Amino acid sequence: MLRPPYKEYTKFYIYGFRNTHPELRHFDDPDLIGYWEEDGIGVLFFHKPKDELIDHLVAKYDLILDVKEVVPFTEWNERRIPRPFNVGPIKIAPVWYEGNYDLRFDPSVVFGEGLHPTTEMVLNTSWELHHLDPTIEKVFDLGCGSGILTLFWAKLGKKVVAIDYNPLCVRVAKHNLSLNNLSAEVIEGDVRHHLPYNGDLILANLYKGLLLELLSRNDFLSAKYYILSGIVNTMCEEIEPALANAPVRILKKSEKDSWVCYLLCHE
Repeated sequence: MLRPPYKEYTKFYIYGFRNTHPELRHFDDPDLIGYWEEDGIGVLFFHKPKDELIDHLVAKYDLILDVKEVVPFTEWNERRIPRPFNVGPIKIAPVWYEGNYDLRFDPSVVFGEGLHPTTEMVLNTSWELHHLDPTIEKVFDLGCGSGILTLFWAKLGKKVVAIDYNPLCVRVAKHNLSLNNLSAEVIEGDVRHHLPYNGDLILANLYKGLLLELLSRNDFLSAKYYILSGIVNTMCEEIEPALANAPVRILKKSEKDSWVCYLLCHE
């Protein structure tokens, strides 16, 4: 994340390890962007090169350095450079843009800069659903990433619970809530381990395998509405039979750049 004196991202100095260590979660450095941990691997991101520091950490925690590279910010995240955008009348912008915006966010190095087709469709569908049913009160954001969806629904005055497996996503989402003086519950964990979700809406911008698993579980199918994405159009031949076997009805199917988003209601 951005901390003084840094006001924007230019380059990511990346050090990836085949293993990890619990102390890396608490590690700090003035030039640290964040620590990514997932599936038994760890990755440190810095604003500046840190070769000597990494050598020290490798020796101290018995780490195995597997990746060492420099990536310009303009080439990160499939070269989707964060910029201001609107969802309905709500103006959203990265923190380094000046001007009057309703929401500001720090994308850090995690998913959720607002411009990926799946995120865009979930946000636009969220705005439509908000007008379709303004009685929605509690929202679950599964795989929250940077917290863009959580920020959006919290801005609408809803109670939001956000969950992500990646500790860096959790830290970034909490940071972005703080930037906007908004509140939500942000949980680190596997979304399958926190079922059932007793609320009005579940947002699930996840990968196909996890979506299929969730759709097969009765304890997932308890909300009034669902917005699902993370689906390439070729996956619909697997997703739609799963939806047909679940107690849900498709209210809307959106597509953009080969990606698909579903708005569902419980039957």
